[in-house]
Amino acid sequence: MTKNSTKFGARLRELREEKGVSMIELARAIGVSDAAVCKWENGLAEPKLSYVLRLAEYFDCTVDYISGNDGEYTATAKPAVKIAVTDGKTGKRIKPPHLSAVLTPDEHQIIGTYSALTPDMQKLFKETLRTWQSVKAINKKSDT
Repeated sequence: MTKNSTKFGARLRELREEKGVSMIELARAIGVSDAAVCKWENGLAEPKLSYVLRLAEYFDCTVDYISGNDGEYTATAKPAVKIAVTDGKTGKRIKPPHLSAVLTPDEHQIIGTYSALTPDMQKLFKETLRTWQSVKAINKKSDT
């Protein structure tokens, strides 16, 4: 066990817990076994560079930061995500005071999982959502 692997493991555990995901959820999101994540967190193994890159992307941080170095969390500021929120009763757009207050934990998890997907998988996910929306619209029309 090297000093770097223990720093990496501690930082990985910290990021995972901050995001509120289990080892299993993280493993599925980046395409490894939960045992691999457990070994990384405990300093028993070090991930390949490709997995370090996936982890940095998943947690939206720099490789330097996730590696346990004292670097900046993010290399550059990213634009805020803009989400249109409507009032459930009137359908009018509202401005949420803070996004975290609006999104449920499940919605946060969905966004995190989506962010970890490859561009091709994100495209497939969007196409799937459009299909579900069109099926819902068809079902709604047939109900009336």
